[in-house]
Amino acid sequence: MMTPVERIVDWVSDKPTWWQLAIKITLQNGSLTDDNIQFLFNTAQSEYGLVPKHPKYASFTSPIDITGFTSEEYSVKLNTLSGVKGVAALAEQQCLAFEPNGLTIGYGDNGAGKSSYAAILKHACLTRGALKPIVGNVFSTNNKPPQALLNVEVNGSNRSINWTPDSKPDKDAKSIRVFDTASAHHYLSSEDTLGYKPVGLNLLTELTKAADSIKRMIEEDTMGTNGLVSISPLPSGSPASVFLSKLSGLETEQEVNTHCATQEEIDSIETRKAELIQYKVQSAAQIKAGLLSRKQLLTPLANFFSSPLKLLNVQEFDRLKQLELDAIAKQEIVDKLRLQTLSNLPFENICNSEWSQLWAAAKAFIQKEGKELEFPPNTGDSCPLCLQDIGIDSANKLKEFEAFIQNSAAKDARATSQALAIAKQAVNTVNLNVIQYEAALNEAENIKNGLKVRLNEFVTQLTERKNIFLMKRLPASLEGVGLSPYTDLTGVITELDQEIGKITNDDNQAKFIAQKDADLIAIQDRKYIADHRDNILSNIKRLHTVAMLQQIKNECNTRSVSTLSSSIYSDGVIEPLKQSFQSELNAFGFNRFTIEVKTRNKGGHQQFKLHLSNSGESVVAKVASEGEQRCIAIASFLAEMKADARESAVIFDDPVNSLSHQWSARVADRLVTESLERQVIIFTHDIVFYKLLLEASERLSQDNIGYISLERSRDYAGLVRTNPPWDALTTSKRIGVLNTKLQNLRNIDASGTGTEFRDATRPFYSLLREAWERLVEEKLLNKVVNRFERGIHIQRLTRLDDIAQVDFDTINSAYDKCCNNFSGHDTSTGMGHPFLTIDEVAGDLEAIKVYLAHLQKDRKRT
Repeated sequence: MMTPVERIVDWVSDKPTWWQLAIKITLQNGSLTDDNIQFLFNTAQSEYGLVPKHPKYASFTSPIDITGFTSEEYSVKLNTLSGVKGVAALAEQQCLAFEPNGLTIGYGDNGAGKSSYAAILKHACLTRGALKPIVGNVFSTNNKPPQALLNVEVNGSNRSINWTPDSKPDKDAKSIRVFDTASAHHYLSSEDTLGYKPVGLNLLTELTKAADSIKRMIEEDTMGTNGLVSISPLPSGSPASVFLSKLSGLETEQEVNTHCATQEEIDSIETRKAELIQYKVQSAAQIKAGLLSRKQLLTPLANFFSSPLKLLNVQEFDRLKQLELDAIAKQEIVDKLRLQTLSNLPFENICNSEWSQLWAAAKAFIQKEGKELEFPPNTGDSCPLCLQDIGIDSANKLKEFEAFIQNSAAKDARATSQALAIAKQAVNTVNLNVIQYEAALNEAENIKNGLKVRLNEFVTQLTERKNIFLMKRLPASLEGVGLSPYTDLTGVITELDQEIGKITNDDNQAKFIAQKDADLIAIQDRKYIADHRDNILSNIKRLHTVAMLQQIKNECNTRSVSTLSSSIYSDGVIEPLKQSFQSELNAFGFNRFTIEVKTRNKGGHQQFKLHLSNSGESVVAKVASEGEQRCIAIASFLAEMKADARESAVIFDDPVNSLSHQWSARVADRLVTESLERQVIIFTHDIVFYKLLLEASERLSQDNIGYISLERSRDYAGLVRTNPPWDALTTSKRIGVLNTKLQNLRNIDASGTGTEFRDATRPFYSLLREAWERLVEEKLLNKVVNRFERGIHIQRLTRLDDIAQVDFDTINSAYDKCCNNFSGHDTSTGMGHPFLTIDEVAGDLEAIKVYLAHLQKDRKRT
């Protein structure tokens, strides 16, 4: 059967990402802060494109790690914590060994390293609440990365776990629970009542809190017209007015731009107004005649551009450029042929194009003479140019010339050059003088603002293009010329022609004027859109944001959370927890008032509520002291262990803090009792609480106790010692320490000198003296008065009626001997005491043992 946490994580897997993230953060920190909720809101907005996604967004959808929250397969015990490096000022090469089958008490004053060791365990094991980052030694400039080695026992087998802050959670380590002051707050809710939030269900509580908070933020943000710029509507019904009235947030900037008037349209508004006024006072015939007059004036201007556009277009340029390239290529062939066939001539350009024209003129002259003369002239004929007789060499050379001229390549070259020249001549005849059309240009300007200037610029561009066409060598390409002035002119003529066709009678005239009016309004509306474009775009963005926020708000519906919470309750998960919780409260002895445990489920908040029985007001939070509240938190912690049938180790870091002795004693009793069933590890800096733990151990017969004392040097903290602090030890525990020291004395007696033995007995008798003092307070006087306690236990006086002179004699005799043999009183030179023997020392220790046993067994001192 899945645990509540497993069910919740499985259930949330198909929910919005920010729901999953809320569960993940709550599992890590125990609750959600305002900053956490704002972060969740930002994440939800990023999913809808309202804000950029977090750089680590991909990790938000990664599987939720529930290591330690699943059902426990095997109990896990913590054997040792060692290999610590890079954690605060903790010394290296230290090992904390824990009693696997009972109780371990770790004691250290402030600054001794207790909190640093506990921080490692909180990171490696499982606790509720946010974890503070592990820091290195602030006084060192060479800190190592934090690391530690945990050795655990799982189902009878030992395994080691290497821990670092970035290491993946270990299932076995997470089976061990840690309780401290920070996590105590996560077991209690402080509303008008004091409630207990079980692990698992607190996930749903925090998720609901986040959903409610985000919903409130959205409602506040989208209230009324928040964020929208006020733009007056357009009543005309034009396409622009309809567009403006139906803004939804889905419109694009391109769509807005299509409804914005162009500058040309804006410039035409005044002209259209003047035309409309004129049309309204004219008859149909007058309107038609005016339109026809305009058409007749503009048509010649449009025709004026026909020839330039035909001869100066890109296609014609490409044709001329190809002719030029062909002419150049063919002339190169001819030049090569001339060099091969004609050589040793006095002129370099014989037979070129200019020379060929001279040759053709001479030939034409001879042929016109009609005297049966041949061309080229033969030997003895007269030269038609110099009138000299032709010699043999000259006749042969002239025949070579004629053969060259008649060659096909030469003919092709001449033909191509002639075609190019004809084409350029046609371009040269293009007339681009527009002065005669000044009236038409002015009329075009009246109809379409700016058209005259654009047409003149168009003429200038065509003139520049004509000059390019007439260049001796054409450029490789030709830049385009915008034809919009010409197309606008022809469009005006076409529009005039259409309007002329529409006006046949007075009815058509009315429709014509109405259409002109509608066109004017449409352009004015488009100008309105253009004037308010930025505000419209702002509103579209805002409407889109509101639509997306509404979808996020819909995700804040927590009905499914309440359903799951109720399902978990109905499946019998809560009732065992409730019973365990009530049992724990009873174990702490809440007898000052009777607490009634109730459950509630409202908006996903499934909690235990604590009430005063037979009271109409929930006032537990008002009357519960700090000690009682801490006991409730510990009861909550232990109840979860019992309800989930968990048997793994539990760790308590300073479980009591500023509590009254009464509540500290109850906590000590409860934790020692728990150590009889599972491994319990307790860290404390409170020497009184330490003593209470030892007393409870004696009273409850907990013999499996491990001791860890933490000390610090000038440079390092966390130095581990296995001997418990002497001040916290009970009489019997002190006797145990003295037994160990007696063995050391025996070794010194056997192998050392008399002086060495005497020097070693002095601290022994100092401790023995303190043991007798503790016996008097603890056993003989039955703890009626305890040092550093505010109260006096009057009810324990009944045992004191058996104190007799023999008790005084026994204690005084033993105490005097201790005072004579410990370091502390100066002894007169002439009053030396005889040296002690080892048997005498052993006898003195045996005396306190016998007297303690007499008090406990015969006189029932507990």
